[in-house]
Amino acid sequence: MKQFLITSILLAFVIFGFAQQDTKAKEILEKVTKATQSLASLDAKFSFEMNNKAQNILEKYTGDIVLKNKKYKLNIPQMGLQVFCNGETIWTYTVNSNEVNISSMDEATDEMMDPAKLFTIYEKGYNYKYLGESVDAGVPVYNIDLIPQKPTGDIQKIKIMIDKQKMLIHGANMTGKDGNIYTIIVSQYKTDGVYKDSDFVFDSKKYKGIEVIDMR
Repeated sequence: MKQFLITSILLAFVIFGFAQQDTKAKEILEKVTKATQSLASLDAKFSFEMNNKAQNILEKYTGDIVLKNKKYKLNIPQMGLQVFCNGETIWTYTVNSNEVNISSMDEATDEMMDPAKLFTIYEKGYNYKYLGESVDAGVPVYNIDLIPQKPTGDIQKIKIMIDKQKMLIHGANMTGKDGNIYTIIVSQYKTDGVYKDSDFVFDSKKYKGIEVIDMR
């Protein structure tokens, strides 16, 4: 399911594991975490690409996400996909089928499926290494490799790019063991916007004839 491919790269984790980690990378990532945690909210526009050269597959999408603490709202119009999360419940709405799936967000939730986690992608489950500086689409960035500590998953490697000026995630490139390469680039940031808690709740009453699948 394509929506899960996209949310699998929009991931992050919440506990640092700095032991035996690259000192330069650690210093940069600590600054990123500090910058991210200082924001009341974050609104980002991004592009997503999946490329498999062996199978001649190239898919591109654009979307936007609003984050407020553990709440988020994700929209990918080209896929007809909208995801709402109020920190406890997740609503995944598919426009074309007029269907919403409802699930609980708890400790059992697969972190790989949490799109709110893009901006702290590095914090748990990876060893990391500083690669140097470069410029991506005119943006000066730091490059850091993330290598999964457990080789049993689907991810082989992730490279993240960090905007040197904003000290926020600029993009991520994920190489899967299946040969797929997933790339996300953040094209625009807006910070400290004002959002109500109700903005992160899906109201099925607004959608005539909607099919509700409650998996809680």
